[in-house]
Amino acid sequence: MKRMVGAAALAVALFAAPEAVRASGDFGCYPQWRLANPDYACSNRAVLSPGNDTRVNLLYLLRDRAGLATGPGRYPAAGYDAAGFGHVFLDWDQLKSAYYRQPDEAEDAGSGGSRCDSRGGGGDAFGAALAANRAVPESERARLTAARALTGQACAGGDSAAPAWPEGIASTAGRDFLTYLKAADAFYAGRFDEARASFGALRKAQDPWLAETSAYMVARNELVAAQAPAFDEWGDYAGAGKVDKAAVKRGQDALAAYLKAWPSGRYADSARGLVRRAYWLAGDAAGLSRAYAAMLDALDPAGAAAPDLVQEIDNKLLFARGLEGGFDAPLLLATWDLMRMRIEEVPEGEQSYGDPPLSAQELAAQQPMFAGRPDLYGFVQASHAYYVARDYRRVIALIPDDARQPGYAPLAFSRQVLRGMALEAVNDRNAAGFWQDLLGGAKDLYQRPIVEMALALNWERHGKLADVFARGSPIGEAPVREILLQQSAGPELLRAVAARADLPVHERDVATYALLYKQLSRGRYAEFNRDLALVRKNAGKDGGTYDWSLQDLETVPVGLFTRGGWSDGYACPALARTTATLAAEPGNVKANLCLGEFYRLNGFDDLASNGDRPAADELGGAVNGFPQPQRMRAAIYDAVIADPAATPDDKAYALYRAVWCYGPSGNNSCGGADAPEARRKAWFQQLKRDYPGSRWARELKYYW
Repeated sequence: MKRMVGAAALAVALFAAPEAVRASGDFGCYPQWRLANPDYACSNRAVLSPGNDTRVNLLYLLRDRAGLATGPGRYPAAGYDAAGFGHVFLDWDQLKSAYYRQPDEAEDAGSGGSRCDSRGGGGDAFGAALAANRAVPESERARLTAARALTGQACAGGDSAAPAWPEGIASTAGRDFLTYLKAADAFYAGRFDEARASFGALRKAQDPWLAETSAYMVARNELVAAQAPAFDEWGDYAGAGKVDKAAVKRGQDALAAYLKAWPSGRYADSARGLVRRAYWLAGDAAGLSRAYAAMLDALDPAGAAAPDLVQEIDNKLLFARGLEGGFDAPLLLATWDLMRMRIEEVPEGEQSYGDPPLSAQELAAQQPMFAGRPDLYGFVQASHAYYVARDYRRVIALIPDDARQPGYAPLAFSRQVLRGMALEAVNDRNAAGFWQDLLGGAKDLYQRPIVEMALALNWERHGKLADVFARGSPIGEAPVREILLQQSAGPELLRAVAARADLPVHERDVATYALLYKQLSRGRYAEFNRDLALVRKNAGKDGGTYDWSLQDLETVPVGLFTRGGWSDGYACPALARTTATLAAEPGNVKANLCLGEFYRLNGFDDLASNGDRPAADELGGAVNGFPQPQRMRAAIYDAVIADPAATPDDKAYALYRAVWCYGPSGNNSCGGADAPEARRKAWFQQLKRDYPGSRWARELKYYW
């Protein structure tokens, strides 16, 4: 269905001006797989928290007010930016898609919030009013109808000067309609003084449409004129200090007059939106907060308009320049408070651009503003105790155990997760049992996966990693399981998971890949040879392995270990023969160089260089089933270069490859500590000097 853009849509259009939004703007990222969410990044959870996008927190609070929870449902598809989120994390678009019908592309078309948005739709209303007025002669009606096309030429890039209007319009009603066209053209062209005078003259017109529309347009013209000095040619807003405050006051008076005369008029909804616009332009945070609070109270939290209102509040109240603070509505105040609990990491010598942290004194003074919402105020207090004061026992005291409910709306769920986080922080022995109890009621979208992550974190830290993968385990979230396989699991557990036919193929391939790579990179060649049999027939070998985020790959390239490349100029046997040689003779020069070839030809350099372990509070950061350091390709070349028993051809190839570790960008692609340029030059000179007849000396033209 094509969207009709008319006066009722003007409030949304006027609020679409560009604005710096510190809460939004989701970009591709890798979330931190931990429970605490202290600072805004790009991923959100179904748990109200400082690090969530403020839009996410506010929309969850709005839904909570109505007790909305979906129960089991279908997760929306993740866009490119959220591809690595699993169901533990979500972004703003996913949240909207999960609970609200999204507009079709055609319905979402528009011209970006310009005053010209109403130009097209207004023509139909003008034509209908003109046709209904019997006081306009037929000959004048035809000319006025044609003249309607002359208005707003500036919107299409035309001349902003007044067009050539029809002459000979003699009837009083006809002249009024012509005056309206002239006023509308002046408005669209930015001749606001002219528009003000013409619309003002029509407020007492005999035609009811002209009188009402002109009264509305007087207000709209004043507010557009007021904001004009505050926007530059690129659409950037300079703040309320640049706004024409006198024009704002005239606009507010005109809006009040219109709503008094036409409280249910054709433009009443838009006029109420313009009242909010006037508060914003005037820098009146208290007035705007009251207006939004009233709208939130009247809004259906399940209705399609809910995300749009939340977006508007985020842009125009929470983060509008000069409007910070002053919120006296519980939902708005809680959203603002959580944002002010964010922990900002400011590098030494740099200035913080965040808002002042919320103090305990401020929070205590807010209690009257949360009247009637002790559950919400208690949660804000507990969040402050956790994230700011780090008083975890106070969190436990503020939030009683209620982990055995059949279901949870967003706030109740957030309260219980915060309690569980505090139990973990004090190392309470009953924390695992708490998470298991909470699983039973975590039924809304995105709830159960985060509780599963919490339980997995607990089991990992308490030596129960195998319980995550036991038959009948309550932990089914695939990324949670696969991160633990990649980062924490030892050989016995990886081998067991890889061999289980009842598990998903992707998970088994992750386990096989992690097992074989870690054995290979840590010199456990005999085990590697034995476990090669775990690689499935026809297992994929093209997956783009560039880091340890195997859970994000559609195909885990475990087939590389049996069908990957192993020779490219330097003659090598298949990998299994190379590792068999290394199992018997770990120092074999040729076999080591061939192992380096396998790494190089199959993308394992990037895997090694990006293989940093997670932080201690993140999933996979507590246990390391392969504590031995991995051997980088650069170390292979260093050893061969230093080996007096290496053949001239092998040593020449090691020098050639050592230099190429830095070509052609100058960056080290082979892992380990960077070699200074002087050492790279020495390798190059040694190759040219000692092995001038070698193919590798002839081929190498530069060092980097």
